[in-house]
Amino acid sequence: MKVLLLVPERYGFHHTFKELFTYMGGEIQTIDYYHLVQGWQEKVNTQMYRLPDKYRLKWEGYYYERINKFYRQEYDRLKPDLVFIYNNELLVPDTIEYFKKGGSKIAFFLGDCPYYTPTNRHFLPILFHADAIYTYDSFWVDAMKKLGIKNIHYLYPNLPVNQHFEKKLSPEKYDELKSEVLYVGMCYKTSWGMKKAKFLSCFTEFDLQIHGDESWVRWFGYFPELKKRYKPRQGSGHITVEKLNDMYNATKFAPVDANPGLLHAIHWRFVEALCSGALPILEWQQNVVEIFGDADVPAVKNFEEAPEIVRYYLQHEDKRVEKVRWMRKVMEEKYSIPNNADFLSNTLRLR
Repeated sequence: MKVLLLVPERYGFHHTFKELFTYMGGEIQTIDYYHLVQGWQEKVNTQMYRLPDKYRLKWEGYYYERINKFYRQEYDRLKPDLVFIYNNELLVPDTIEYFKKGGSKIAFFLGDCPYYTPTNRHFLPILFHADAIYTYDSFWVDAMKKLGIKNIHYLYPNLPVNQHFEKKLSPEKYDELKSEVLYVGMCYKTSWGMKKAKFLSCFTEFDLQIHGDESWVRWFGYFPELKKRYKPRQGSGHITVEKLNDMYNATKFAPVDANPGLLHAIHWRFVEALCSGALPILEWQQNVVEIFGDADVPAVKNFEEAPEIVRYYLQHEDKRVEKVRWMRKVMEEKYSIPNNADFLSNTLRLR
């Protein structure tokens, strides 16, 4: 089976899906449109939805066509049996139909909300062409079924244990990176950003580090205590997987908030932290129960509960380590590669 992954290689999901399909006997090829575009073009596209439609259509005629032409050329060269797509990757319906006419099955993994994400007007329409859709947000299973999409399933990807793992850092590296509480991620310029800043402000009595983009700055007037905890991103802004693993190995706690693209799900960052030995402090979401049942996990329904949890585990390091390993074990058993492989094989009818 030849599998074409349209999943950006800089995302942790890429590694997990590649490992999964390799286990299933797939011959894996990844293509990524990002090498075709310049930084300014990507920024323009993320803001183009704000302009009148006549200007947006002209832009899409140039930008989308270039990317989708590349997809069709690569498809003809690779001739895959399955095209597996993360979110929408700026695909248009004609390209999806081109893949299907070539005899390929089409599957999507939704990491973000198809209603909220404004960068591709075709995100929702292309889902109707899928042979199967998967998401780790149970809300979208029900929401898509309302539209008549039938073959959509809840699936949490297998853990990225080859990219995120516990390791012994050198004393020099540990001193460079050490923290008690670590948050790595962008903020928002909407009220979602204020919510995120409010959540992080609950950790300022500890040694907190925030690594993110310039959107954080606008909230420092409301939460001035965050300013001295903030470390602006350098260069391209993308922290490598290797460095992120080191950073989580040098901390004890990782706050994990909900965002507008995830309505029930726990953000993927929580498993990256777990695998690296950090205890995630979760903003409670419905899928906490989906994964852990009624067990006691550090998931707060009120942000003001967060400091008490951190204080407890700082005083009981053995309990913190025990909780990390238990949560990781639950994930490894429920969403193992063999379990996920069987699920995909059955739902995509690969057998």
